[in-house]
Amino acid sequence: MRNLKIRSAVVRDTLLSSEVQQNEAFSSLLSSCEIEAVCVSVEDRIFCACPAGICELSSQALKLVEWTEQRNGAKIISFDHLSDEYLLCAVLSSGAVLIVDYENETVERCDIVPTEICSARWAPDFHVLLLASSEVLYFVTRQFDILNEQPLNSSKPGREELMTIGWGSRETQFQGIGGRRNRKVDDEQPTTVSEYDQRRVLLAWNGDANYVVVSYVDNETSFRRSCVFDHEGELISQLQPVSNVEETLAYRPTGNLIATSRCDGDKREIIFYERNGQRRSKFGYELHHGTAIDWMGWNADGNILCVQSKDLVGTAQEVSFWCVSNYDWMLKYRIPVDDGFLLACWHESNPNQFCYVTQSGRATFIDFDFIYDFCDDIVLSITGYNIRVTDLKAAPIPPPMCHYELTFPNVVCEVAQYNGNAAFLLADHSLFLYKLRERKFEKYAEYDTTDLPKDCTCYNLCLDDSSQLSAIVASSHYSLYSLSLKNMSRKESLCLYSMEKPFIWHSHITGGFVLQGIDGEWFSIKEDKDKNYCLETEKLFETRSILHNCYYLPTKDSIFGIGKTNDLVVNGRSILKYVGSYAVDEKYLLAVTFVSHSNSSKLQIARLKDIITTDKEISYKTSRAVERGSMLIGREADGTRVWLQMPRGNLETIHLKELLLNKLKELLNDMYFKDAALIMKNHRIDMNLFYDHNPEASSAELLNLFVASLNNDDVTTGIYSDNYSNNNHTKHDKRTIRSDKTKVQNVCTAIREYILKGDDILITDLYTSVISTYLKEQPPQVSKALSALREQSLKLPDGTKLEKRWIAYVSLLAPNENLFNVALSTYDLSLALAVAQNSQMDPKEYLLLLADFQAQSPPAYQKSKIDIYLGMFKQAIQNLSELDDRWNEAVEIIKRQNLYAEALTIYRGKKTYLACILKFYFKVCELCANHLMDKRRFEEAALLFKRANNITMALQCYQSAQNWKRVIECGKIMDMEREMLNDLLQKMIPHFESKGKFTDIAEILSFIDKKSNEVQITEYYCKGDAWDFAMNFAFGNDELVETVSKAASARCEQILQSIENWKNLLEQYCCRLEIVRQNKNNSLKAAIKRFEEQDLPKSEVFSEMSSTMSNMSKISAASTASARRRKYVEK
Repeated sequence: MRNLKIRSAVVRDTLLSSEVQQNEAFSSLLSSCEIEAVCVSVEDRIFCACPAGICELSSQALKLVEWTEQRNGAKIISFDHLSDEYLLCAVLSSGAVLIVDYENETVERCDIVPTEICSARWAPDFHVLLLASSEVLYFVTRQFDILNEQPLNSSKPGREELMTIGWGSRETQFQGIGGRRNRKVDDEQPTTVSEYDQRRVLLAWNGDANYVVVSYVDNETSFRRSCVFDHEGELISQLQPVSNVEETLAYRPTGNLIATSRCDGDKREIIFYERNGQRRSKFGYELHHGTAIDWMGWNADGNILCVQSKDLVGTAQEVSFWCVSNYDWMLKYRIPVDDGFLLACWHESNPNQFCYVTQSGRATFIDFDFIYDFCDDIVLSITGYNIRVTDLKAAPIPPPMCHYELTFPNVVCEVAQYNGNAAFLLADHSLFLYKLRERKFEKYAEYDTTDLPKDCTCYNLCLDDSSQLSAIVASSHYSLYSLSLKNMSRKESLCLYSMEKPFIWHSHITGGFVLQGIDGEWFSIKEDKDKNYCLETEKLFETRSILHNCYYLPTKDSIFGIGKTNDLVVNGRSILKYVGSYAVDEKYLLAVTFVSHSNSSKLQIARLKDIITTDKEISYKTSRAVERGSMLIGREADGTRVWLQMPRGNLETIHLKELLLNKLKELLNDMYFKDAALIMKNHRIDMNLFYDHNPEASSAELLNLFVASLNNDDVTTGIYSDNYSNNNHTKHDKRTIRSDKTKVQNVCTAIREYILKGDDILITDLYTSVISTYLKEQPPQVSKALSALREQSLKLPDGTKLEKRWIAYVSLLAPNENLFNVALSTYDLSLALAVAQNSQMDPKEYLLLLADFQAQSPPAYQKSKIDIYLGMFKQAIQNLSELDDRWNEAVEIIKRQNLYAEALTIYRGKKTYLACILKFYFKVCELCANHLMDKRRFEEAALLFKRANNITMALQCYQSAQNWKRVIECGKIMDMEREMLNDLLQKMIPHFESKGKFTDIAEILSFIDKKSNEVQITEYYCKGDAWDFAMNFAFGNDELVETVSKAASARCEQILQSIENWKNLLEQYCCRLEIVRQNKNNSLKAAIKRFEEQDLPKSEVFSEMSSTMSNMSKISAASTASARRRKYVEK
């Protein structure tokens, strides 16, 4: 949808111009008919080659570097400026190359091949020169050595050529009777070249100079064929043949797109190929009408395709500029020239600059820019002779679709819009004015452009309220013209201001115009008493570089523009960096920014008054991530919509939060609550804003939506705090709000009390809001809501119908709740029946169920059955605990649901605890203890068995747990015989001995028989390092004391030996560590010495930013790799 507009146009008269020839007494040695080739340098210097030599056309004086002797009468095949060495290179038909140093006036000849050369082309980086004879291609290095030779016409398949057996072709697809009947002649069969084909060999390189495509004519068949080679001369592919192919060729700098053209009758098509030779797409160019394409070429970034065509009868030529969006190719600009071109080319490094030199000697340098023509929510998109009109307010239709089209007699080049008016400049300098009526443009008048200079460049149209149109006209001088309508009293165009220094942009201001010079200087011209425009002496401001995409805002008297470094500049002050596109109106500034290290762009918005009134850098708090490469089209006037175009061409509509909230503030202040609620619902704005915007205001509309989104947070101090920070009317007294309850409870209670105090009509209309207040409380009171609506429905005459509607509303607000189950949880079977009848449940499901519940008695058992159905098993046990004859059912639930702990709590906490303790509580304890025994939790099981007075099982559990003290305790409680108890303890000794618990063994033996086991007890105390117990036990017994002494001595020797072993091991590791450190230091010193001896800073092999790994880095990397390998081996 973007249009291609001229950003700046610089016109220069060269030495060929008639004015220069008269003033400089131009030499008769140089004329346009004698010029053989022209080229442009990166500094925009124009050089030409003629039989006598080389001269610079753009200079003020003639300087000719002669080369007659070196040239030896050969024809010039190519003429280029080598920008890396500032040399001129001419390839001759004799196979020689002339290198010309224009400044030093030297000419050097290099003979490359002895055969005649018919075509030559340098690679974009000048590292390879491709020469073509009638049969052979020569790949030549920069030192003019032949790198490779390849035959021009080769039958071999290429390296990347797609090999198929016909699947997917037209012959293998179903076409039907009609398709076979209407089958046309196959356009994939090659045909002989036309009579206008000059049989030239065409060469085209891609942008990174890795591939080159060659187009030639097969001498045997007279078919024009094309093939692709890499920069070393290897054949990559051959393009699929087509019929009626023309003598055109272009290679897109980015990507793998190759373009050529073909004529089919009166139609001409541009065909695109992939690098593998397969056809990709095509588009219809125009009816050729006796014209031929002379040259095609893309700009440096591949966004614009330029096509130069000529009239086969006369000398008229034209260049057309095509752009693609959403796979749709559109003609965006056309420049016609009557006397033909000497040169037409893109700038080598500036992708948007185009240069052409006419036969008359006038050179024009044009800088293009992509601009959206957006005004009044309408986008105008140029596509050749038509204008696509898209009303974004009605529907954001992406290209190539539109709402309607406007057709013109010639190609449209420039568009200007202002307040319902639109002006259209055509390629032949015709100007039409259209007016907007009922959202459609209608032709209104035509401007008079007959007085404009011949062959001028007219651009930068500017409309005002009175339909006055002004434009910049670049010719021998740079002028500002005011164009009038043909039906007005003043018919001629009026030159308001003219100067020799180029100016590139202008706009209407009060009493005059503001202009931007080519050097970034801003100045203004004002109308004097004689109605002449004079230059104001005071400069407005200066910028470091020229600004593009400029916009003048008359209400703020401010000028916006984007600088060379993508800074957004306002009145000479940079306010935002990395701006790709922007839009500004009376209130807001919107901009899409990009960051190199981010995968997305940012859509940012700021208030215009904050930008104009402060000199500080603006802080953009409100931003939104958008797809990287998105372009901002514009913003809806007095609305919230923002339109962007994505990189693929599709459109997206975004509602920014900043715009939404300000729109809501206006609606709430004006009491348009319904409109505000609809906006909040559509864009998910927190509806707490109804209350928090102004708590003193109230409304009974849309209460359900308000209550549903209610929470306890104050949004004016939270997520919307930035928009309420400076608004005094929203500040309310927090003390007026009750502090004993939350905001949700206060609002819900107030709404419920207000509605229930009304009459039956009010309650009937707003009872859904009452239900909403029940469900909004924390936790939601679903059962209360059902009970309340049941009670309220019984009071109203149409209660049954209302009850059904209210139950459906409850299910809407509580979708995760099973209302039938919630009604059952209240144990009110009549309420459950009403809920079931007003729901979509099958009567077969709930009637038998409710009848079964009704048949159960007593009430406690009925409740337990309901609890079991609802899965509330703890509550079921609670109800069953009140019934003595339902113990078995309770046990089954406890075991199945693993509710042992809950059962203990329920049966112990009952009021009838003393009465049922012998009957049920002991049973629950034994039940839980058996469960714990199965889980091998013997200690806990023993405690529960003791609580149930089952000491035998408790003893068994303690024995399994190897708790010998509790075994003795239980044995004493049971009055167990001493021998039996000693046997139990004796059986436990091997377990403790295997675990190394010698102190416990000594104590067990002391309990069994201390006197007979004295020696064993002493030895076990010594084994367990319990020396205090051993000495106390052996006190008074010399034999036992001697035993303790020997054991202590042995233990001491063992400890000393362990210390000695540890010492030796430590010394061994310390010696090893010292050796390792010494070896490491030696290795580092050797590496440093080798590194210093290499003298890398003086080496020409490495750059200052070289990433070559040093020896020290290699050692570190090797150490790291060794450590990783060692860890892997250990795993």
